[in-house]
Amino acid sequence: MFNASLKKQALKIHEDMVNSYNESYKAMSHVCKRLYETRTDSVKTIQMIQTVINSIANTPKEFATTFGQVEKELANFKETERYAQEAYDASVKAGVNIAGGMAAGIGIASMAPTAMMSIATTFGTATTGTAISALSGAAAQKAAYAWLGRTFAGFAVKQGAGMAAGQAFLALAGPIGWGITATSAGVSLISMTGKNKEIADKAIEEAKEITKAREELDEVTAKVDDLRDRTLLLLNDLNQQKTRILGFTNADYAVLGVDDKKFLGTLVNNTQTLATLLNTAIE
Repeated sequence: MFNASLKKQALKIHEDMVNSYNESYKAMSHVCKRLYETRTDSVKTIQMIQTVINSIANTPKEFATTFGQVEKELANFKETERYAQEAYDASVKAGVNIAGGMAAGIGIASMAPTAMMSIATTFGTATTGTAISALSGAAAQKAAYAWLGRTFAGFAVKQGAGMAAGQAFLALAGPIGWGITATSAGVSLISMTGKNKEIADKAIEEAKEITKAREELDEVTAKVDDLRDRTLLLLNDLNQQKTRILGFTNADYAVLGVDDKKFLGTLVNNTQTLATLLNTAIE
């Protein structure tokens, strides 16, 4: 058949690019999960420090001001977790299926709630003002899609904003299936009538788009890794001082020495920095 070899080569290139994209997506998901784990560990350390500082008598007013900001950061992080859980629950209840290719027919239930939370806390915060749990049926599904769209639009397959982008993200919960790939479980151009040259051209053009999307994911992965490294560095530093920190429980700030007061001041500032990192989102 005329240009059959050209079509075969183009489809192989396309298949390789899809596999490469999926590997990059898996890598991104992995680092998001590691960042989320570091952040949940950070919450525990922050709360431990809060308890100690709150037990100290006669602390400066700025301590209370700073920890007021810390409390807001903790609340924002918890709100994002809660909203992601509700988006997950609403999607599962609505029977959302991941569309396309090898992932066809796989429900979002195959994606662990913690995976959803790791993605959510990495890329965005819940700022809608309306809890998904307060909605029901189609409204809940629409809210979940819209939130996912606002959170994840801008990387991977660009399909606009709102529900369309939310559905695009859901399609990324497992290996993606682009329309031309030879391994697609969906409709494949291989089985369609058409000129081999046209099929080859479309396969190469789509492979280029997949390559661009993979490069974006790799950039995101590097940014997430850097954010985790910065968070982990500060978290480890605080944890290494845990024994000294706990030694100030129920202390009286007024009778502490200069070095101890300086240590507590630095501790309060570092705790605020760590709390801010909890809600630092990747653009």
